[in-house]
Amino acid sequence: MHFMKHFGTGILILLLALLLSAGCTQSSPTPIPQPVTTAAPQPATTLSPLAETPMAVATTSAPQVTVTVIHYIVPMKAWKDTELRMAFEAPQDWTVKTRQLSLPEGSQGLEYQTDLVSNDIFFISTYPISRNQDQAYRDTFRKWDPAPVESTVTINGITFDRFESSKDGKTQVGYVARKISANDIGFASVLVFTADASHPFEKEDFEKVVASFAYFTKDKATTVPGEEIPRVR
Repeated sequence: MHFMKHFGTGILILLLALLLSAGCTQSSPTPIPQPVTTAAPQPATTLSPLAETPMAVATTSAPQVTVTVIHYIVPMKAWKDTELRMAFEAPQDWTVKTRQLSLPEGSQGLEYQTDLVSNDIFFISTYPISRNQDQAYRDTFRKWDPAPVESTVTINGITFDRFESSKDGKTQVGYVARKISANDIGFASVLVFTADASHPFEKEDFEKVVASFAYFTKDKATTVPGEEIPRVR
């Protein structure tokens, strides 16, 4: 009995010792290492200044004013001078007349001036080629300021030396007939006009008159159309 008592006590003590030993030596389970995830570096964000957006500027343009210049075309009227053997057409509202010029003392021959537009704006000088007046006109025209542009033109079979000079809104034009183009009585002509740029189409209208200028022979005097140019003193 006594032995069993001691044996049971020993067994109890042994169990207690085992229990205590197990409690003391038991350790926490080692955690399984997990892969470490490293976040990829993010690019640094650079703050750029705001781009300047061009602003639309409203522009107001002045309305365009269109000026229409109407060219009133006046009907043309045919004129002729049977004595001087010349003919041309001019606007019917022009007053056309011819006068004999007084020549300097000692001068030979005759000279006439046919006025188409008063104040020497447009006129025709007619003279016998024996006076060599054509060269005097050329010399005069070459003194225009500025120096004229010279050319040669043929109008209705008449060869002219043409001179043109423009300044301050005015254009001077002179046509000098060459001697070889004189009419059948040995007369030649010079046509001179000054066109003002402030009068639209004036130069064009004057050139149209020049383009109609022609000589005719005695045998055709009665058939050439046109009103006889009045002769005045």
